[in-house]
Amino acid sequence: MMGRRELTDLTSCRALFALWVFAYHVNLQVEYAHWLGPFAPVVEHGYLGVDGFFILSGLILTRVDADTPFTVRGALRFWGKRLARIYPVHFAVIALLGGLFLAGIAAGIPPREPARFAGFALLCHLALVQGWGTLDHWAWNYPSWSISSEWAGYLLFPLLIACYRVFYKGALAISLPLCFSILATVADIHGGLNLTFGSSLLRFFPEFIAGMATTAFIPFIADEAPNRIIALAGAALAVAFAATGHDAMTVLGLWLMLYGLAMQGDAERPASIGAIRPLRAMGVISYAFYMSFAPAELLTTQFFRHLGIARAAAPLAVAFMLAALTLGLAVLLHVLIEKPARIALNRRFDPSRAAALAAGSVAL
Repeated sequence: MMGRRELTDLTSCRALFALWVFAYHVNLQVEYAHWLGPFAPVVEHGYLGVDGFFILSGLILTRVDADTPFTVRGALRFWGKRLARIYPVHFAVIALLGGLFLAGIAAGIPPREPARFAGFALLCHLALVQGWGTLDHWAWNYPSWSISSEWAGYLLFPLLIACYRVFYKGALAISLPLCFSILATVADIHGGLNLTFGSSLLRFFPEFIAGMATTAFIPFIADEAPNRIIALAGAALAVAFAATGHDAMTVLGLWLMLYGLAMQGDAERPASIGAIRPLRAMGVISYAFYMSFAPAELLTTQFFRHLGIARAAAPLAVAFMLAALTLGLAVLLHVLIEKPARIALNRRFDPSRAAALAAGSVAL
């Protein structure tokens, strides 16, 4: 497996997951899903795009950072690289929301939900623990609960990857079925997997570890398997189960899709969805796009509130403004914050990664 080579199919998957989550959030604002008939539940279960990110995170990290030493220095270096990945954009969006909050107060436009901007919630967000059960309400950049969950996985990754190295065969045999059994149980107990700030780790860790375990299976049959068919079957399963409201089975379909596409890349075969340039470009900025929705939502709702227009009365205008603001802010965040900060910080933690990022490579 070529650990440093970008698998463009997986980059494009980031775009699909981010757009699915975005479609879900837009539906919360304008309730357009009913226009889609039998496919309405697919949009209404768009929160499962985050689960695709969780699996992909475990897979990519294990592919790229499997040699992370289980030492204090090794762990600190790994954590530094991950903070370089997530924190600059996270902090920038919090600063932007804070600025919007203060500007609104100064202009006599109070927020609809003042508790969202509470001081304790701000501290939780700055410490990246807002998704660990520390809060009981949406606050600040509310989609970042998933980044908080990812941070929990990053903190444990040096230990987890050390266990994989020591117990490789045992982990190979039991990790995947155990993870999906746990996930199915969690979904059954909670009536689905839409678990966010309160109990997101119950959703995150089985998927993250499943992604890690997947890397052990990829080399076995990648050269011979019908990888595109496997990926297509996984995507079809995900859509079918999302349409029928089965969260855990939808996630299984997402895993199968990622498995097929990862094998396609491992076998060095031509990319499938990774060859679609706009989709790959969207994948490159997917993190910034995901993190941009809260400011876009705040500006959009306040704008229509100021005009005295109910969002339900102008759904297309609301959706267009949400999309334009989210995409525009995402591009700015990626160009001005995310990429420069990652390159600069990784020059200390991982010079080869900094060089790859400067050359236009992705993710890692």
